[in-house]
Amino acid sequence: MGKRVEKALKAGGPTSASSRAGDDCSTPEPYTCTGNFPDDFAELWQRSGLDKEHVPVVKPRAKRPVTPTADDAKTTPEGEEVEKVEEELPPTTYTVVDNLIIDRPSIHVEFDVEDTKQMQINHAKELFIRSWKVEEKVLGILKMCILERLQCINLWNVGLTEHTLKSLSSLLPSLPSIKTLVLDGNPIPGSEPYYLVMAEDSPIQHLSLRNNQITDQGAEMIGKALGTTYTQNRCLATLNLSFNHISDAGAKHIAQGIRMNRVLLSLSLASNNISDEGCQSICNALQRFSLTHEEVVQRRKLLSQGGFRGGSGLGSRRTDSKDRPSSNRSGSQMRTSRGSSKKKPDAGKKDAEKTPKKEEKGKKGEISKMTSRLSMTSETPKGTKGKKSGGAGGKDGGKRATTLSVTQDSENLDIPEFVHPLMDHQAEHTEGKVFIPGCMTLVNLNLSRNKIGKQGMEFLLSMIQYQANRHRILAATPTAPGLLKLHIQRNTVSEQHSTYVKIQETMITRDPTYKPEVKTPEDDIQSVVG
Repeated sequence: MGKRVEKALKAGGPTSASSRAGDDCSTPEPYTCTGNFPDDFAELWQRSGLDKEHVPVVKPRAKRPVTPTADDAKTTPEGEEVEKVEEELPPTTYTVVDNLIIDRPSIHVEFDVEDTKQMQINHAKELFIRSWKVEEKVLGILKMCILERLQCINLWNVGLTEHTLKSLSSLLPSLPSIKTLVLDGNPIPGSEPYYLVMAEDSPIQHLSLRNNQITDQGAEMIGKALGTTYTQNRCLATLNLSFNHISDAGAKHIAQGIRMNRVLLSLSLASNNISDEGCQSICNALQRFSLTHEEVVQRRKLLSQGGFRGGSGLGSRRTDSKDRPSSNRSGSQMRTSRGSSKKKPDAGKKDAEKTPKKEEKGKKGEISKMTSRLSMTSETPKGTKGKKSGGAGGKDGGKRATTLSVTQDSENLDIPEFVHPLMDHQAEHTEGKVFIPGCMTLVNLNLSRNKIGKQGMEFLLSMIQYQANRHRILAATPTAPGLLKLHIQRNTVSEQHSTYVKIQETMITRDPTYKPEVKTPEDDIQSVVG
């Protein structure tokens, strides 16, 4: 028996069961995504051990056919047009597909095609999912794909839950090009955690939350996500909250968020339950208002952290520096600065020799940065003028003093990208209160199909007149224009009401595309003759 087994092994016969099991248990190599979204999604789904029969089908999003123009008809001869018509197939109202594909969910994708020498890569630019429940496993596969060019995620009626919304919000910061998020028709009663996609680290610029049954509870969290005394959303530009259940209480919370927000450009609250009280709160946030005690305290903290008394146009602040103090107003500091000018010339040379050459090179590099930064500022903090170095005589000493003074200013000057609303340089102190201008960055407001009455229309008219007068006074300075579009139709007020008509007439002149009619002498003559 032993000789027969040896002969079988030498002849290449079947191996033992243990050796076959060892070959089958070998782990597959990890998959590296290529950027081609259809292939990556299908392969990652299969490697995750999920159901292969119900894998979502990745389809290119259907585009509307381009309408032919008159120029296209002129370029082609008449004979060729007849031949093309004969070759075209008759139009159909259906598309023949496999029966198994109809029952499977689909992901409609708008691709950004990249042609390489080896292959054609279909990068996902926009994702559209409609009317099938998006579970945690789908979001897990999306996290593993390469989505560097993804700009839009549109999820309509996909049955989002609080858990899946948290997973989606954690996915957004990892997408470098994402800008738009549409979550229409996904009500989450009870928690309403839509504020999660508006976090500080969220890169979303355009957010749509239509028809989600958002109540005053969800509006309160959304208002806090827009802005509070301590935190502000610095990325969101448009917010759509139409077709929800927001009443006056929710409108007050959103107005509170607008008070401390200077980034939002467009807000839609159409088809809600907002009446005169909620409209008044929104109008108060868009015009001059007084700060509360908590806001005044926070303003003083921000001013103290800035290291100077008062505020500049861009909220510039000076960082701590060992070379010079943060303020030159005290008498002791003035004396020390005067005394330093009486030092011997040798002292200035010794101080210059102590500085290493690397620091001088770094300071020269900062001068070029300083020139670009100064072009963006409207005001500079006090006490930033250059001073001569201690006793460095001669022409070389004067040049060295000027370069050091500029570099010191560049070190002390720090211009943040975002200006805190409480640090507005146009704040006024009157009657024992602090007043600041309202949010003038909001240019589009939609309050149509609500319950706003005559009193609410009067609040809107006074707010519009305030913004128009302020923009007219500050026309020479670069400031935010204020509201340019206002939608108030289909409220409880008739469109023939005098206040409603005044609002429409004022907003026509606020439209950037508005051009007043200029009458010519010929028109005046015709009017007189007629």
